[in-house]
Amino acid sequence: MRFLLKVYFSGILIFTLFRGLLILFNLQVAGTATSDLIFKAFVMGFRFDTVVSCYLLLFPALLLLNNLLKKHKSYLVIRIVVRYTIIVYCVAFFVCCVDIPYFRHYLTRVTISILNWSNNPMFMLKMVFQDLPNYFFLALFGILIFLSILRVKAINDITLLVHKEVLFINRKHKMLNMGYAILIIALLLLGIRGRVALKTPIQWGTAFTSDNNFTNQMGLNPNFTFFKSCVTSLNPKNKKLHYMDDTLAIKNIETNLNLPSKHYYDSPIARKVDAKGAALKANVVIVMMEAMGLSKMKLDNNPVNMTPYLDSLARLSYTFTNVFSAGIHTYNGVYATLFGMPALMNQHPMENENSNQPFTGIAYTLGKYGYQTAFICPHDEEFDNMAGFLTANGFQKIIGQKDFPSEEIHSTMGVPDDVLFEHAVKEINKMSKSPKPFLASILTGSDHEPIYIPEGHGFVPKTKELKQQSAEYADWSINKFIKLCSVQPWYDSTIFVFIADHGSWYRDCYEMNLSYNKVPLVIFAPKLIKPMMNPSVGGQIDVYPTVMGILNRTYLNNTMGVDLLKEGRKYIAFSADDKLGCLNDQYFWYYNYAAENEYLLHYRDKDPNQYLNKFPQLADTLKNYAQSLLQSTQWLIESKRVGPPQ
Repeated sequence: MRFLLKVYFSGILIFTLFRGLLILFNLQVAGTATSDLIFKAFVMGFRFDTVVSCYLLLFPALLLLNNLLKKHKSYLVIRIVVRYTIIVYCVAFFVCCVDIPYFRHYLTRVTISILNWSNNPMFMLKMVFQDLPNYFFLALFGILIFLSILRVKAINDITLLVHKEVLFINRKHKMLNMGYAILIIALLLLGIRGRVALKTPIQWGTAFTSDNNFTNQMGLNPNFTFFKSCVTSLNPKNKKLHYMDDTLAIKNIETNLNLPSKHYYDSPIARKVDAKGAALKANVVIVMMEAMGLSKMKLDNNPVNMTPYLDSLARLSYTFTNVFSAGIHTYNGVYATLFGMPALMNQHPMENENSNQPFTGIAYTLGKYGYQTAFICPHDEEFDNMAGFLTANGFQKIIGQKDFPSEEIHSTMGVPDDVLFEHAVKEINKMSKSPKPFLASILTGSDHEPIYIPEGHGFVPKTKELKQQSAEYADWSINKFIKLCSVQPWYDSTIFVFIADHGSWYRDCYEMNLSYNKVPLVIFAPKLIKPMMNPSVGGQIDVYPTVMGILNRTYLNNTMGVDLLKEGRKYIAFSADDKLGCLNDQYFWYYNYAAENEYLLHYRDKDPNQYLNKFPQLADTLKNYAQSLLQSTQWLIESKRVGPPQ
């Protein structure tokens, strides 16, 4: 008992230390967190730390108790217990080390989504080791390994080996020993449940006791959230979405999209869009900007002048100010922007068993009109299976890291943005020599860790923080790109679309942080489009249909997107791994499937108050649309009906 208790309290001390570090490193996102809420978070954290600790100690306890009750005791069992305890606690501390930088990026505790890129281990390792702040956590983990070994061995020496008589207790104490064994196992099982209520053990949502996301998250233990999400993902029922019957979901989406009862072909959402009048003979350049959330811009009232050029460009363009990314990862952004389909929660759309089929996207459609198509990215084009997926779906040429000089590649994110744009203009110039129009899609990467800002290129930062400087540099690079394009003969006949792959955290107190999904959509073509600000809701999934509308081309729209200029939409749904959200022009509904919490918020005023009980019908409407959208999308993909008609 002394061994288990000393290991338990030592582990609790380290977990509490990590909670303190997490708060220290993230004070800027604390929002309305008061000292009282932070204290409650530490109390709740003690409960979750106890759950994790009891899980870790259950197996050693069973071994020790079994050894205690046996007639012939074994020192081997003690050695196994010591080694096992050291290993599992080191794993737990490693998860805690990973959790702090993960939280800084996503504002949520670490989950199975961190393994999204496990099939690209070298890319993951480079991202870790090329980002200097991570070395602090790696060093901390190394120190904890050393201290854990010393501490567990010391506890072992004091409690198990020095008092050797514990192994040779007289038989008359057997009943007493069995009593101790039952008591210890009962306490451990109670600790694992985390609460005395019989109906359910402690849940993710138990930690959510206020409307402050920061302190709610502080109450959790990252080992609990990570392994809980892993166990949940192994359940066959959770491999697929099952909000409602597929037929009902499709019917709901047909109604929302105002589709005719007669299907164009075997896809229930496919509709032929007939253009009237002459087509616009224009090239298209789509720039997907890494992490350039709208919250970084003065356009969204950011007081820091990080994006002066993009803000000025927005005033000269047809700009949408209430547009949302499909998810919070780059692969979500590429997929939704180019193929008009939403993100299915934790699923990787370009790298799963259903990705090996044709998809209806802008490259395929414009290719049918004789367009040349190219995709240009700064890093390894095979990452996230982009090259394979895009090549199979209409992109004739993929330009990536293999096409750039090695001396220009400075990190795992590849070449810096301004260098990428220089290469992009050269590639577009080659395409422009053909009489055929072109579609060029460009993915940037500089506003992402590990941050690298080149020197000697003419960029002079005006801010002090590195993250702000990276946004400044990305903005400066876009300015350079437009300047390079403006002297090219194809400039006046080209539509430039600027949108982010996803957003990034800023000034948001909601647990499902809207700034991670809210992105700018800037359509710039000074000779072709009149400037206008549009506050209507939209999404990345609408880029493809909207561009086709501007080009005034007849096409088959077999996507969930709409032409924002001619059709518009009432709602837009999006996800953030295990969270699903949907909003209209005023209210934001979302559900956290891990914590099993549901919210309805007045997001236009950044109001933290809950309106779920006040407007239950509105909440049901938004929920029904979001779940119908994802459910029907899943059915279309699994039924292989997302491609063009054969």
